[in-house]
Amino acid sequence: MSSLEQFEKAVTEAGAVAIRIMRGPRGAERLIIQTPGGLITREVPLRGDLGKDIQAAATSAQEIVAGAKRLTAASATSLSSSRPPPADRAPPRR
Repeated sequence: MSSLEQFEKAVTEAGAVAIRIMRGPRGAERLIIQTPGGLITREVPLRGDLGKDIQAAATSAQEIVAGAKRLTAASATSLSSSRPPPADRAPPRR
């Protein structure tokens, strides 16, 4: 199994998608991962130690998936509701 396949497997198991590996101007490589649907994208720096890099990618994938779940949860999507609060939770009138 190639290192790219190992990255893809670790990221997919965490619920995200491995997009590509990019090389920076000084040769530094970064793995680009994204939540399904593209809500959150993150660059994971690769250090050259395959075991540690795969662990970093998996951890990062878990973090962005958890973040996307928080952002799309019912409580987060109803924050801008135009309905007034129920009478029992309405602020006191002065």
